Amino acid sequence: MEVSRNFEPFTLTHGCTLLGIAALITLVIVYGRKQYDPRAPTDFERTLAFANIAIWIVAHGWWQWPGRFDAATTLPLQMCHITSLLASAVLLTRHHTLRAILYFWTFALCTQALITPSLVEPPTSPVFWSFWFLHGFVMMATIYDLVVNRFRPTWRDYGIACLASAAYVAVVLPVDLLLGANYGFVGKSKPLHPSIVDLLGPWPERLLIIVPLAALAMWVVMLPWLAVAKLKGASQQSRF
Repeated sequence: MEVSRNFEPFTLTHGCTLLGIAALITLVIVYGRKQYDPRAPTDFERTLAFANIAIWIVAHGWWQWPGRFDAATTLPLQMCHITSLLASAVLLTRHHTLRAILYFWTFALCTQALITPSLVEPPTSPVFWSFWFLHGFVMMATIYDLVVNRFRPTWRDYGIACLASAAYVAVVLPVDLLLGANYGFVGKSKPLHPSIVDLLGPWPERLLIIVPLAALAMWVVMLPWLAVAKLKGASQQSRF
């Protein structure tokens, strides 16, 4: 892998960034487990949540400034933009419905932003750091909710996530058509860098693939918990 002047996926810069995010997530979880309170969100969780909200406002506010604003590209309507705020809401409230959506959206859908990020700015740009902070925060909050706050998804949660996803598409698709945008990657254009969307064919036919594919991806991230439930059931039966 080679370091590029502009950011490119699958370079040394990309790999080092992901390793850094993984290390920070580990540190946050280790500290968070020491502060855990089953009754209510901790001061540590609230600090993380409000820090993320503050950076989210600054980062997206910067893109809305005259000269940078472009309704087709800079509105905070991508799923990861919304999931980042959702992550803060989960840390602040531990609301079960929000936790369900966060889990499935993060692991089934938002991981694509880490693997094939739509980013060109190099590490010398504040945009680079805000992008990785906000996307890394989504992953951190989701793993934190699993490990520290012990969220365990169910089939009901899968249904909630599917309904939330359908509602999201119902909102952003008309916006994409009106503005010529590609929010939610359901518009006519394609992402900046190569991604899985490139394999789904032309628009609008790919809409018939991308929607059920998202549901399938969320079903896949439900499978580990089915295995856990099966192992627990076998363990309980072996005691008798």
